[in-house]
Amino acid sequence: MKEESKGKDISVSQRQIYILSLLSENPKGYQAEEIRQRLHNWDIDVSKRTITRDIDELSLNYGIGEEERGGKTYYFADKYTLKNVDFTIEDLASFAFAKEMLKEYSHLRMGRHAVSLIDKIVEKSASLNKLQFDALSGHLKHAGGHAGNHDVIDADVERMIQNAIDNQNKVEIEYYSFSSDESSRRIVRPYQMLLIDSYLCVEGYCELRREVRRFRLSRIQDIKVLDEKFDLNRELSEFERQNDAFLKLRGTRVEKLELLFTGESIRYVKEYEAKRSRQLVEDVDGLHFYGEAAVAPDVVRWIRGFGPEVRVIKPEWLAKQLQAEAKEIVER
Repeated sequence: MKEESKGKDISVSQRQIYILSLLSENPKGYQAEEIRQRLHNWDIDVSKRTITRDIDELSLNYGIGEEERGGKTYYFADKYTLKNVDFTIEDLASFAFAKEMLKEYSHLRMGRHAVSLIDKIVEKSASLNKLQFDALSGHLKHAGGHAGNHDVIDADVERMIQNAIDNQNKVEIEYYSFSSDESSRRIVRPYQMLLIDSYLCVEGYCELRREVRRFRLSRIQDIKVLDEKFDLNRELSEFERQNDAFLKLRGTRVEKLELLFTGESIRYVKEYEAKRSRQLVEDVDGLHFYGEAAVAPDVVRWIRGFGPEVRVIKPEWLAKQLQAEAKEIVER
């Protein structure tokens, strides 16, 4: 039977961990009424009967003791101590959430290390933290996660790129380009690492192409960290200043973007995509989306995703390109 309680909305297991924490902090113990009052101070309102029932359940797994003194019953936890514990239930729930989300990136060296780091932090804390963490870990699952396409990345390549960014060293790479189906040797000044649809990339200035490019780590066939340095902060600051573009996607030219959304896409864009625009204006024709973007392939794919519910007004060349694509699809 579900128990009614006032105040903070918490589960039975969370309430019991509060009680166990309380019993562990005072070797003299507490009466049930004192426990009820302490819980009330934490905005947890339950009856004395509920508290004694919780203690009975806890005593099945923990060393809960009781002692009669002056005709009153005192309860205490004689085998557990929670000294120096600074994790709340919310902290542990957040750890469990972070671990579940990070599982999607277990194909990456950093992802695997992040998961093990969370386990290490909890493991090194009090035993009660570990117990509650394990319980909370089963409360959340990342629906659809862990099943996407992932690159196979050499952990040494990932580590060397990260070290090169940290130490501001140039790198020389042998890189396979999917578009040209060829490999080429390049010297790159690595600025930052990016996750794009679970694919790990490095973004930096390519001295061969003389522009900032993104390179998927799985396509780096060989790498060498050079002794030659570069000024990361100066170059990255200048790069971001010049390329503060829509979706943070960069191309060779930033253009004015005007789109007209109709139908169900209007509500979606207003709810989820408004921050991508410079201005949204709604009228009888639909929702006008104004912004600036380096119209890279990722931006075009984003627009295509809205199908017939979006019309490109600017740039004109993009409108013509999408019209030609649609015509070719119909002909096929």
